[in-house]
Amino acid sequence: MAQQTMTPPQGAVESDPVAASPLSPLPNASPRQTFSSFTRLTDDVEKSLLAAIERAAENDAIFDTEEVSALKKQALADLIKATSTLDLSSVAPASRRSVGISSVLLLKEILDRLPEPDLAAIPGRAEVAAGKADHGWVLPGTEIRMVRVEGADGSPDYLFSEDTVQRLPTFYALVRDMPERSGGTMDFYQDFVLGPGLSMPVEFYRYVLELPDWMRSSFHEQAVWQWMAFAFMTVLLALAVFVLLRWEGRRVQPVNPVVRSLERMIAPLLIAGLLELYLWLNDDFVNLTGDFLAALQLVVLALQAVAVAVVIVLGFNAVAAMIVSMPRVRKESLDASLIRLILRVLGILVASYVIALAVARMGVPLYGIIASLGVGGLALALAVRPTLENFIGGIILYADRPVKVGDFCKFGSMVGTVEEIGLRSTKVRGLDRTLVTVQNSEFSQMSITNYTRRDANLINTELRLRYETTREQLSDIIDKVAEMLRTDERIDPDTVRVCLKELGDYSLDLEVRGMVRSADWGNFLKIREELLLRVMGIVYDSGSDFAFPSYTSYLGTDNFAAAADAAGEPA
Repeated sequence: MAQQTMTPPQGAVESDPVAASPLSPLPNASPRQTFSSFTRLTDDVEKSLLAAIERAAENDAIFDTEEVSALKKQALADLIKATSTLDLSSVAPASRRSVGISSVLLLKEILDRLPEPDLAAIPGRAEVAAGKADHGWVLPGTEIRMVRVEGADGSPDYLFSEDTVQRLPTFYALVRDMPERSGGTMDFYQDFVLGPGLSMPVEFYRYVLELPDWMRSSFHEQAVWQWMAFAFMTVLLALAVFVLLRWEGRRVQPVNPVVRSLERMIAPLLIAGLLELYLWLNDDFVNLTGDFLAALQLVVLALQAVAVAVVIVLGFNAVAAMIVSMPRVRKESLDASLIRLILRVLGILVASYVIALAVARMGVPLYGIIASLGVGGLALALAVRPTLENFIGGIILYADRPVKVGDFCKFGSMVGTVEEIGLRSTKVRGLDRTLVTVQNSEFSQMSITNYTRRDANLINTELRLRYETTREQLSDIIDKVAEMLRTDERIDPDTVRVCLKELGDYSLDLEVRGMVRSADWGNFLKIREELLLRVMGIVYDSGSDFAFPSYTSYLGTDNFAAAADAAGEPA
């Protein structure tokens, strides 16, 4: 048998419960449901608060009993749930709770001073289904309006409009002096605004009532005593932050970079905690309300976001310092610089994400932030192009690893030892002990000769012998030098070559080549010196000698003239 759907008759009052469970949303599929949900919840709030006051008056306890605390928690929960009947989309997410509670109390006091509408005359689900409330509903005789919005599941929801919420203070000022429909004399909005917060014991309300009239008078939606309490706590907060920053600036910095980075996180962490305590006291104890509390919440949220972002950046720096301090990582190496860079960039990205979330909670749309960051990032990239080029050059040096700290190398016309490879530049100590700083963008494009990474060093020299050297002496020198090199275990015999290279202008030029099995440049120089001394001994022992630049002039003028006469030519 098919299940039949029962539709309430036209004009019948819908009897949906306010909530089937604490997690159930308010029924607001029609103006009638929304109005009924709002009035039921606010009536329950009134009953819970009155019951809490009565229970507190029946005992002499200074602090709330468990029963009183439970009643206050129930009242606060109902207040928060009643805010779901309001369109708070234009309110910053960080302020929606406080603005919503104040708006609920304002709307309750306004409705209590207006004629009670006939629930049967308010459009219900049947009228909504028939299309009679597509444009919302207006409370008869007022400008209090409900608008139709699309719910999360696509079904229609009816909420008190954004314009209505913004104009509630004006509406309240117009009806404030009118008598309540129930004949009551208690103004819950005024008592809530000018009294202490719900976190304060109910007994403290008596102390507030005993204050002079001028301290309980309202000034910009807050009582004078609330302004005084706010000023006192603001001064305390400022003093605490000043002391923290002064301590941070004057304390002795530890030598250990890890400890130093961790200690630098203390001040921003304490500042973030003090801001949270400051906001909690102003909200739940002093009970600041309205636009002022909303603005205060946004300011505190912004300051907390900055403090947390600083903590995140310092935390990533501390992690980088921990990694770099490990024995296997050289502090001035390219690996250490890259570790610092990666973790700093990650810290900045995470901190930026935290700030973006905070800005979004302040009511600024994220897509606007992303768009502005894109345009700003492009402008920043153009402004810091040389720095970016050096950064990219540093990445290339890390990827290719042509040199590392401690390597002896040649680049351009400079020869020296690499002392530091940074994110922006590389420092090289020259042979004359001068320190040369080269931008990474230039260094990465140079032709670099890394002598340290040689697995061997080449002896390549020329022997210039005098022309008086006989052919037998020359052959003997060549054979003995080659044999001496091949039998030396420090020389690779397959690379030895000794030969007559050229008949020079003033010498017989011999080429001597051989690969020394030593990667250390200093050790190679000592080996080459020893071998060259032995070569000199071979040359001298053979009866020859080394040539030096010289020229021979032949003076034969007389013989030249006689030859010319014999040939019949003029001399």
